[in-house]
Amino acid sequence: MRRVASNTGSNLKEVTNLQWPAFDREVLHAYRRAYRLRTPTTFASEHHQWVLTQPGSLGLYSPTIARRKELRRQTTDQLSTAVRKHFNGQGAQENDIIVEFLHKIKTRRPQRPVRKPREYIHLPPELDK
Repeated sequence: MRRVASNTGSNLKEVTNLQWPAFDREVLHAYRRAYRLRTPTTFASEHHQWVLTQPGSLGLYSPTIARRKELRRQTTDQLSTAVRKHFNGQGAQENDIIVEFLHKIKTRRPQRPVRKPREYIHLPPELDK
């Protein structure tokens, strides 16, 4: 667990750690794209990584591996480490969160009133024929 101090610094809160390597590759890529992290994509699978990185294989001459080192593909563990470091570096300002919450509560659109079902006029049995 990690301890996080609030804005006042007076009370510490316990925050459980996320299991970043357990996240799906697509989730990590979505985070990478959303926050525009300057880190390369990962291999599509471990098999692709194995084929492309075998010593003496043609995979070493493929465009994926022949790129500059900072643009080469990386493992999912390396991407999860980069995402974790970025996520942990993001500070959450409690005051901003509270103000945003109150703004959403006050400015939300009023809900539509519940309408009763229509009541139909029924003719008396003698006129119904």
